[in-house]
Amino acid sequence: MTVKLAKTAGFCFGVNKAVNIAKSAANDPAFKGRRIVTLGPIIHNRSVVEKLEEEGVSVIESPEDANPGDVVIIRAHGVPPAVIESLREKNVTVIDATCPFVEKIHRRVAEDFKAGRNIIIIGDKDHPEVIGINGCCDNKATIIANETECSKIDKSLSPWSCVVQTTFNVQNFSKIKKILKETLDEIFIYDTICYATVQRQEEAAQLAKESDLMIVIGSKTSSNTLKLCDICSANCPRVQLIENPGDLDFGGSNFFHIGVTAGASTPGWIIEEVLVIMDEVKSIVNENVTDEAVESAETVNEALENAETKEAPVAEAAAENESESFEDLLNESLTTVKSGEVVEKPIIKVDATRVYLDLGFKYEGYVDINEFDETPEIGAMVKAYVVHVSDRDCEVKLSKSKVDKNVDLIALEEAYKNKTPVTVKVIRATERGVIASYGTAQLYISASQLGLFYVKKTEEKVGQELEVLITRYETDDKGRLRISGSAKTILLQKKQEADDAFWGSIEVGKTYNGTVKGLTKTGTGAFIELEKGYDGFLPAREASWLRVKEISEVVKKGDVIRVKVLDFNREKNRINLSAKFEEDDPWYDAENVYQVGDILTVTVARYAVSKEGKHYGVFVDVVPGVTALVHISHISNKRIQSAEECLAIGQQVEAQVLAVNAEEKKLSLGIKEVKAYDPPAKEGEADDEAPEKKERPARKERANADKDSEGSRNSEKKPRAPKKPKEEEFHDDVTPSGTSIGDLIGDLTFDE
Repeated sequence: MTVKLAKTAGFCFGVNKAVNIAKSAANDPAFKGRRIVTLGPIIHNRSVVEKLEEEGVSVIESPEDANPGDVVIIRAHGVPPAVIESLREKNVTVIDATCPFVEKIHRRVAEDFKAGRNIIIIGDKDHPEVIGINGCCDNKATIIANETECSKIDKSLSPWSCVVQTTFNVQNFSKIKKILKETLDEIFIYDTICYATVQRQEEAAQLAKESDLMIVIGSKTSSNTLKLCDICSANCPRVQLIENPGDLDFGGSNFFHIGVTAGASTPGWIIEEVLVIMDEVKSIVNENVTDEAVESAETVNEALENAETKEAPVAEAAAENESESFEDLLNESLTTVKSGEVVEKPIIKVDATRVYLDLGFKYEGYVDINEFDETPEIGAMVKAYVVHVSDRDCEVKLSKSKVDKNVDLIALEEAYKNKTPVTVKVIRATERGVIASYGTAQLYISASQLGLFYVKKTEEKVGQELEVLITRYETDDKGRLRISGSAKTILLQKKQEADDAFWGSIEVGKTYNGTVKGLTKTGTGAFIELEKGYDGFLPAREASWLRVKEISEVVKKGDVIRVKVLDFNREKNRINLSAKFEEDDPWYDAENVYQVGDILTVTVARYAVSKEGKHYGVFVDVVPGVTALVHISHISNKRIQSAEECLAIGQQVEAQVLAVNAEEKKLSLGIKEVKAYDPPAKEGEADDEAPEKKERPARKERANADKDSEGSRNSEKKPRAPKKPKEEEFHDDVTPSGTSIGDLIGDLTFDE
């Protein structure tokens, strides 16, 4: 048996980046003998932090705790630039492990603040991430955490840029965003987020083709992990999804090639433990899980089975053959009970070790007090099994537990016949399962039947109550009663019922408040949990009305967002979602928002160039999500070949609304209608050279000569002379838009 692990199994790049930075620092010879610390926990995963502590990477809570010579690793939340500077002033080595998506927020805030925009941060002012972001704008940001705090924004300031704490509640963010849009005239609102990538499909598919068993390690509620399972299932005859090493189940089959992959949130050491267990199990992989290590319930005498009828089968139990002995007859005359009978009598006395029952004659019947859960009351009726009759001591030994056990066994048998579930309690773990109790009766549950997936660490189930179906109730070849149960059967039934309920209620257009479970590695979309166990896919193009390159610009893992169903397919377990609602469309009510003649402040976004390379204008950003075209003829009063001659990307200008087409989401603007932007004069085109450009008399004479020539054309019909090229000095002469040749000629003066 060979085992092959996927190269991409385990942590996503963001988590992996931070953890590897810390590990590398711990093992770097250059840092030998120096204290290595992280400024706060490097990621919010206690297991990871503990592992790093074992490797020599400890945690400090503030820069003041750093000592000269320390190696300080900045955690994933990031810190203000000033903190890094203060650390370096203390003569420490700073290693930055800030999450790439937090770094992106830092850059955006720094750039917008430098461009003169006021900054709003939506989040917890005391959160380290918000503190770090605020440090990128000289701690001058307005920080708000709820709708009420929107009132403290100085509305006289403009323009604004707004970012959001990556862990902020999405529903609250939506409410605040709506208020900001309504109260602030010019504001850019960025849906900033970081995420962990979980997609491993391509390598998993290839590995599954080479394997006859595929192990997928990850959360059973993770859409991305389940996607890995689907891909593996399409390429491999058997796939197992496990959360930890204890879930491994080889099911008694032989496998020659086993592939292993894992989701992005799976720590490496869990993967290693799985591989170790798989190595250990190679020697027993051919064994079937049929070794029911269960204590056989004691078989009770036939008389016990008749207890419910309260019959004492004295005649059947009195003799082992057809002839009765004298001793038997004597015993029958001296006693009124026989071994194997079941009696129901009142309690007459209780001492420290025994509970005595009134048998109705001179013999005392007693039950060990340990068979009672609590001290019984005098007079209470007890049903007990007659274990032994001692004529010498005049005592009858009774057993309550044997009767109780038989009653519980009868109940389990009925549950088996009627296929009704019973609740049992796990009391002991075995090598391949557990022993559970139902009252005094016991049954066996194999590890493969403890849950939807195989449970390796069965000891973790001890003390838990499980709802099970009795799947076996029979006597083996040696006369031992075998009882087995299954929790998996009930869980599968409940899952089927939940599936029917969910898929029966879903419909196109239905809205959900879903939780972001993960994002694709390529940034093409996110997986949204609509209800527990049911996920849909949100493509990046459907995540926002704004232009989105990567889904991380809009949402992050753990966010709660409002989505609607675009389409679904139960057979393929596929649900496509959209977060684009009409009321959030930047073009919503555009015909009323933008009127022809309005003057807008816009930002040059990009130059308009055709496929053939011809420049025909410039695109400008009006507000986030609304881009308009300014034709090249509406930029300058001079003829220009490209908008680059007079406008720069990022430049803010004023433009007049020329036309609005809300249906097609098109807005046409004119810049020169407000202020013309003429290109700067080229070198050698000084004002004192301007008269040379108006030397048109020669052109006039040539025109008159042409007319004379045309007058005599009919008589002479001379061949037409080739047209002479224009003089070099006329190449820079520009005819302004809207000016005719006749107008130009009318402006010229002619010599006599």
